[in-house]
Amino acid sequence: MSNTHRIDKEEDSIKSDFGLNNKILVLICGLALAFEFYVLTVEFDTSIFNVADSFFFIGPIGAMAVGFAVAFKSGKDSMYFKPFLALSVGILFFMLGDLAYLYIEMVLEEDPYPSIGDLFYWLFYPFVIGFIVFALKFFAFPLSKPKLGVISIITAGLILAYTGLSYEAFEGDIFNFDFAYGMIFVGSAALTVGLSTLGIISFKKSLQGLVWALILASLLINATADVWYFHIELFEGYEALHTVDTMYLSTWMVMFYGLYRHYRYST
Repeated sequence: MSNTHRIDKEEDSIKSDFGLNNKILVLICGLALAFEFYVLTVEFDTSIFNVADSFFFIGPIGAMAVGFAVAFKSGKDSMYFKPFLALSVGILFFMLGDLAYLYIEMVLEEDPYPSIGDLFYWLFYPFVIGFIVFALKFFAFPLSKPKLGVISIITAGLILAYTGLSYEAFEGDIFNFDFAYGMIFVGSAALTVGLSTLGIISFKKSLQGLVWALILASLLINATADVWYFHIELFEGYEALHTVDTMYLSTWMVMFYGLYRHYRYST
């Protein structure tokens, strides 16, 4: 057997290992639909910590733990160390935001929006963007004009969509607090969607492409949910639990699976 043929077989094996299990993806979709059915049909007391709330801690805790595991398993000199460390720290801030919201809402019995919890939620984005940029450095840099165009169009498109759909609520007043406050998050989320989309397109050429695409898809889901959430808040229409929460839950399930596959089959 030639050496070239042996290398080809090894690459095929790696691609197979990094591939995704369709049954797991179907299970994730099924759990998301089941949670949505629960949200739409079951009456529950939102003033106390309930079963649904626990899912929003189990998910990020699991994703954060595996993210740290990937970073330290790879080693500080690995190309994976910085991006996965950044992602895991970002998830930690997201969890702190959830804790702050629950404490303010259930212990202090006050409206948690806006609050210090929002600062923790926002800090999720710089670290997530850092994760994507670190990753893109090895697959998509330098950014060509078409790639910059993709990021710009998606980012600007989401911001314009948020502005257009929310126009009635803020009556054209860009200094409306809720609109301006939401735009801080929507702008960060829109940029994340643009970068994630570019990453998904770029990573398809790598051996781990499916896994990277899955992780980025989870960030795309989360960012899109944030844009929707702040639109809802402008009309004071958010109530726990809401369909947007199904998207947040899906974020952690998809991310956990992608990170787990990466941890299991990376170096």
